[in-house]
Amino acid sequence: MDQSVVRRACVAVAAAALALVLTVPAHAAGTPVGIKKLGTVNVREAAAAAKHAQYRPALRNLPAAKQFAALEERRNAEADALRKPAPVLQPPTVAGQRITSNEVQTGFEGLDIRDTVFSQGFEVEPPDQGLCGGTFGATTFLWEEVNLAIGLFDTQQNQYTPPALGLNALYGVGPAFDAGTGKFGPFLSDPKCYFDPDTGRWFHTVLEADVDPDSGALTGGANTFLAVSQTRDPLGPYTIYAVDASHAGCTLCIGDQPLLGADANGLYISTAEYDLAPPAGSPGFFGAQIYAIDKRALASGGTPNVVHFETGTQFTGTVQPATSPSGRYETAQSGTEYFMSAQDCEPPDCHVDADSLENTIHVWALTHTATLRSANPDLRLFDRTVKSQVYGQPVPQRQKPGIHPLGESHNEPVPPVESNDARMNQVVFAGGRLWGGVNTIAMPGPRDGIAWFSVDPSVSSSDVRGDIREQGYVAGRDRTSFVSFPSIGVNDAGRGTIAYSLMGDRYYPSAAQTGINLKGLTSGVQIVRNGFKPEDGFTCYEEEGNGPNCRWGDYSASFALPTGEIWSATEFIGDNARTTFANWSTFVWPYRP
Repeated sequence: MDQSVVRRACVAVAAAALALVLTVPAHAAGTPVGIKKLGTVNVREAAAAAKHAQYRPALRNLPAAKQFAALEERRNAEADALRKPAPVLQPPTVAGQRITSNEVQTGFEGLDIRDTVFSQGFEVEPPDQGLCGGTFGATTFLWEEVNLAIGLFDTQQNQYTPPALGLNALYGVGPAFDAGTGKFGPFLSDPKCYFDPDTGRWFHTVLEADVDPDSGALTGGANTFLAVSQTRDPLGPYTIYAVDASHAGCTLCIGDQPLLGADANGLYISTAEYDLAPPAGSPGFFGAQIYAIDKRALASGGTPNVVHFETGTQFTGTVQPATSPSGRYETAQSGTEYFMSAQDCEPPDCHVDADSLENTIHVWALTHTATLRSANPDLRLFDRTVKSQVYGQPVPQRQKPGIHPLGESHNEPVPPVESNDARMNQVVFAGGRLWGGVNTIAMPGPRDGIAWFSVDPSVSSSDVRGDIREQGYVAGRDRTSFVSFPSIGVNDAGRGTIAYSLMGDRYYPSAAQTGINLKGLTSGVQIVRNGFKPEDGFTCYEEEGNGPNCRWGDYSASFALPTGEIWSATEFIGDNARTTFANWSTFVWPYRP
């Protein structure tokens, strides 16, 4: 869900292959765990039955949401932070690229705050962005899911679902609050989706936390929900599964921000395991968790093998699994799924260090994935630390002054916007490489940029390697501009784009991109849809029980179709989406490298 944090970002630089640092032996064997089949949902029927929820804005601060917010305060508090020694590294100096406005007319404004209000009856921030696409018949469909809303579009901008369709309907559970019964439904957050070219199935995931139906407070039960289509039809029936996200020694567990990847044999979910009510003396963080699931069994509606891995890392909760655009997976070592991660927090509690600067990333490999289909899966997890360019904790982003009625009602100026931390964002395996990026501080400024990495991975029976073939920074040449939350979409030819948000002293929050290929960046900072106003949501202001920085992100999305076309989506502030307590929109657009 929301793992928000604060500070810094960057721009372009070429790099030769860099030497690797440390090899870590295979982790202990994974543990088989159970998976529950919850039932079947026909999304076409659910969409037809969807009705607008009664507007109840007070629910924007749900009891469960407040408990999640306490985690963010704990991770970002100064008092108990375990700081590393004074860093010898310096923030990267980034000249930056020219910022141009060249709006993509074939893109469209997707889900916005009104869809969440229509489906749930209250506002939610930040807009966590899910996007995936695949072909059914002669039509290429796009699922977009943002927080508690979900919508089906096609690449010609037609929409097939009503604004009142809530994400909860996909999983066959009640809304966050049912005005008819007066009962609270489960807490859902951090949606992701993926269309699998091998099986022709749509896969959706979301964080789920059980709540007391009368009070709405968390009760301690936690799962990752998984919805798997039974055919290629995105509106057809789905089989719903639940993977237990509890952990030994954890009081009030969550499997935060489920991340989604796939190879030829498996579907992979990675979560950050936190205890929202840790006992005295406990750090409340159990590291990143990886769940490997038999993809073919999921596609057939069966009960799949699931193998759970404790990664053992305390330097991040975000170990990003890779997807592949056209099913060109790593086949070595009886099937391999790659992951990447960054160094974005401090052990033992994954505390955010405002002064953090790093010069390594991690490449992971889960081998023998073909054994997921056997009676006794025998997977092996490897990790290698790779020396990289410098990146570090980003700074809060500034935005262009403008009309902001909610803030003005509190006599507040235009607020700064969170850039979270330097965790690894979306990872793709395409053109024989792993591609990923992080938010980072950049100088002069300080301002925010993106550090990106193009890594050539390889795997053997005893370890994984990762040579950085290219790396660099994306940032505006304008020293008062900020770019953040990258998603890299790359096709099988190794050509694609980095999608992200842009804002600054001269820019309202906008959607932007930069082209990329096997040799590096191919364009500057292109605004694909200009923002119209400042971000002005309820998370921006202390008078609303939040603030002082607006929540943004926590992630964008970008993927390649088998045709080679890239589709991306990110948050921006449009001109026609406004409710009492929020005003975010999303923009969805194609890129033809």
